[in-house]
This record gives sequence, C-alpha cells and structure tokens, in this order.
Amino acid sequence: MIFNLYKQKGETPLECLQKFRKAKNIQDKMTYLGRLDPLAEGVLLVGSGEDTSQENREKFFALDKEYDFVAVFGFATDTYDIMGKVVREENVDDLNEMEIRKVAMIYEGEREQKYPKYSSKIQGWENYSLASDSSQFSRKIFIYKLQTNKLETLSHKEFFGRILMDISKVKGDFRQAEILELWQEKLFKHPENKIFLGHFKAHVSSGTYVRSLVNDMGNTLGCGATVLSIKRTRVGDYQIKNSLQF
Repeated sequence: MIFNLYKQKGETPLECLQKFRKAKNIQDKMTYLGRLDPLAEGVLLVGSGEDTSQENREKFFALDKEYDFVAVFGFATDTYDIMGKVVREENVDDLNEMEIRKVAMIYEGEREQKYPKYSSKIQGWENYSLASDSSQFSRKIFIYKLQTNKLETLSHKEFFGRILMDISKVKGDFRQAEILELWQEKLFKHPENKIFLGHFKAHVSSGTYVRSLVNDMGNTLGCGATVLSIKRTRVGDYQIKNSLQF
C-alpha cells in the first residue's frame, strides 16, 4: 500500500515514517519511496508490505516532481542551503527580477547536474555524515519548467529570524549552533545591505537536486545563491493537497 505523507520541516524521512507508523499502529514493513532534506517539507511517499520491494522503490524514485522553493541571493554555502557554512558573499543591491527570470529560462531543458557536496544520494539522512562528499558524482536531469514567481527583500534582522526559526526545527547533529553563529556574524557585519529572496516553482525529472539548481543559478548570476526553503508539492500523480498530516 502507498501512503502520501506530509513531511514536516525539520524531520528526516525516517522520522516522518516512524511517526506515521506509530500514529496508525502499523506493524507491516514500511519504507519511504523518496528523499527530502531535513529542512524541506511536503510530499513524501511511503510504501508498506509488498510495496517495499526494491523494484517498487525504484519505480517511485523515477517519478517526476514539482517544488516550490525560495533562494537567497548574495550567499553561497557548502551544503547549498542555509544549513551550511557561507563560502561566498556578494553585495546584490542591483539585482532585479528580469535578470533572474532570464537565468531561470536558461536552466530549462536537459542538463548535467552534479550532486550537492552533502547528499542523501550517497547516504540516507538518518545516517547523514558531513564528511561524505558526493559532488564528484553527476547525472543527466531534465527541468521541464522553472518559473520565477517574485523577488522580495528582507532586512538582515528579518532574514536571520527566518534562519533561526527553521534551523531550530532540525533535530540531530547538523552543526546548528555553529551555523547560526556564522550566519549572525555574516549578516550583521553589513546590516545596511538588503537580503534578496527569489520565489520559484519547478517541474523536474527524478534525481534533480533543487539545492544544486539554486547554487548553479547563483554562479550564473555571478553573486552566489543558496536555498532558504523547499516544499515538494507533487510526486508523479500524488499531490500535496492530498497528503496526510498528523
């Protein structure tokens, strides 16, 4: 049997599965049929019984997906999201929405994408290791549609509040204290600078990493970019409006 679950921000897929199993008192073998980073939320497919076979898992892994995500421009991190150390920062006061839309259009179609440096493709998040560098691996992906919804600005105080709230939801050892301290140091060094956030919607093939896509777009723009948030809204025919929340 296949269940369409809503993975909450801060959970690992395994934690989401275990919470569902306990809530429904399910005794059968279960497995999740896809991956989502701890900070990501949304559709997570879970199989039970006969649907936990490797053949079935591969079938669901191969489904195309849709995401809503937010990128912050002017910063690049070692994990390609806000859970990482800032490795690049640029002043982006002259960034405009038309420029971002043009770059988004470039990324539609087939392309070769490298895995993020820290990736659940190599190790499951429940066994996540910050020492596992998967950036040497790549695969062909297809971006069917990459839509720019809007560009907004936040103050440094507002942006740090978002980071603090989201990172605080993640359990386990993901360098949270160190990362928050580094972000605070970076952000309040130049509090007069604006923080630019881009809101996007993407329809992509299996194996596409939104984190890598955002990092690549930042490189193309020449200012760096990293992921603030990701919401998976669809996996194949399974939509977020039908996801089970508990």
